[in-house]
Amino acid sequence: MQDDFTQCMVSNTRMAARAITRRYDAAARPFGITSTQFSLLGTILATGEQTVTDLAERRGFERTTLTRNLDRLEKMGLIDSRQADHGNGRICGLTERGRSLVDQLLPVWRKAQAEIHGELGADEFDRTLSMLRRLAAM
Repeated sequence: MQDDFTQCMVSNTRMAARAITRRYDAAARPFGITSTQFSLLGTILATGEQTVTDLAERRGFERTTLTRNLDRLEKMGLIDSRQADHGNGRICGLTERGRSLVDQLLPVWRKAQAEIHGELGADEFDRTLSMLRRLAAM
């Protein structure tokens, strides 16, 4: 019975996700945002304006979690939003202040990424990312 829980995929992925999130949150904290919020800013920068629905699908967020983070980013002046032309959705884009924050945080983010890469080693890092992508696509 004990082995069932130590081998549980749900428990182990949650613990790993929390450990990684704490590490990236520590990198983002001096900039006044969380790793989740940085991920959203980076996604919007890389893909351009997005609807909330598209962002939720692209990043794998629950809409309520996503909306809460987008509202905070908008209050901080890092994104702006407008009503979608069709339907009742909203479209979010980066402000100049948001782009500037991404530029400032990106080297710190890359350092955190390099530290994890170094701890796992290149092959294990790449295998882990590949496995996580496969699991996300299930």
